[in-house]
Amino acid sequence: MPEPRDFPVLKIDDEQDSLLDPYRHACYQLRQGIVDPGDESALKAPALRGNEQAFVDAWDAAFATLGLRWAGIGTRSATDPFLSALDDSGYLPARLELASGGNPPEASEPARVAAPLFALAEWELFKLHGNRERLEHAYELLHADFVYREDRLRKRNGLLGGSAGPYRLHATGRFMLGGRVVPSLAGGASWIDACGMYALNARVLGEMAALLGRKEQAGELEWAMRDVAARVNALMWSEEDNWYYDLDEHGEHLPVKTLASLWAVWSGIAPRSRSEAMLKRLCDPTQFERAHPFSTVSASEGDYRKRDGAPAGVARGDFNVVAWEALFAQHRPAAAQKSCESHLRRVSKVLKDSGEIYLACDPDRDIPAPLHDGSSGSNSPLAHAVCVQSSLGVLMGLRPHAHRGELELIPYIEQKHTIEGLRFAFGTINMEVGAVDKGGARRTVELMCDVPFKLRVRNGDKSHLHDLQPGMHTLQV
Repeated sequence: MPEPRDFPVLKIDDEQDSLLDPYRHACYQLRQGIVDPGDESALKAPALRGNEQAFVDAWDAAFATLGLRWAGIGTRSATDPFLSALDDSGYLPARLELASGGNPPEASEPARVAAPLFALAEWELFKLHGNRERLEHAYELLHADFVYREDRLRKRNGLLGGSAGPYRLHATGRFMLGGRVVPSLAGGASWIDACGMYALNARVLGEMAALLGRKEQAGELEWAMRDVAARVNALMWSEEDNWYYDLDEHGEHLPVKTLASLWAVWSGIAPRSRSEAMLKRLCDPTQFERAHPFSTVSASEGDYRKRDGAPAGVARGDFNVVAWEALFAQHRPAAAQKSCESHLRRVSKVLKDSGEIYLACDPDRDIPAPLHDGSSGSNSPLAHAVCVQSSLGVLMGLRPHAHRGELELIPYIEQKHTIEGLRFAFGTINMEVGAVDKGGARRTVELMCDVPFKLRVRNGDKSHLHDLQPGMHTLQV
């Protein structure tokens, strides 16, 4: 298979290299998933094509940016047109119309507001490339969006909800009857994923503010994060089930276990003891850890399989990212990487059989799975972008921290493997990680870089920091 252009070139010795077939396919196909300003689009910047031909979606843009940021040239961020289209009221739109470049009117105000994921995308973009000027510009827009949410979208109980589309509610099967989300059920409820995203948004914005020297705003953002966390932990946690649940309009738990609750772990809402209890369920094959990890709906749910045999939940790339990042946040990278390997093996098999990558697959069989919102289609641009993030950020264990000049490497693949053309902090890095020595000897990392940086190699609870200058280096790790 030819090597990807614009993205780092990845290779693994031996048959394990087939895990990277989806990555190479995705790198080529992503070009067709980008729509540039011009005759087809009135947007102010390149965007990722959405499921509907005439629109692009904020959810897709945020998750796609995690994968596209690894590109060396061209579009690194699909969030740009949304940041350019900040509404006059102060919020980021949930989707944009290609023909007009504007925010299309919806029946209700919440439906027009994007899930708060752009701060995460911008922070991760900054952590790889270190572009402070872009971060300063994005922060001002994202802070205005936060103020809008804080003033208008909190419920009386201090928690949050949203609308089905921007939060991809269909993927977790909540508030649905007859294959459709029931507005009356969803509208009055408080959602654990909406609260988790809100808290993650506040935490990340606070980190941005602190780095940019905005101490007062950093304090306000930290207070908002702590306030939401306290309310979620007081009202949404079930001691009996060790899980966070949505609340109905009367404040009662809606006991459906879905991956949506993992936003509480990634965001930092969940205390360590609760996070550990949740991740134990996540990695339980009778719960979320299926043949194709992870199912968005727990297999312990009574209607996990419907009468027609279709799964209530799906194994979906973007929701897997949430699960993997929750595992990384709790210092369990090996579990995340093992799951990612299984996921990519399944995606590779479906790609070999069909020639396409699907966003959603059946958790128990090597076949695509339909979703009611239509987002499981073949060669979904979001599926490609998430595949890039899965391969580089999870399987290869690359965790960038350009704001402190540090690149973290968490080796997982036991065979010798190479990463060539990795862009980091305005420079380029090539590295070759030697195979695991069965006798327990250290692994060799050969590395070439054209910028000074610190390489932190992590193995379990142990890590070692190497301070490197431009040139060739051979390390024992």
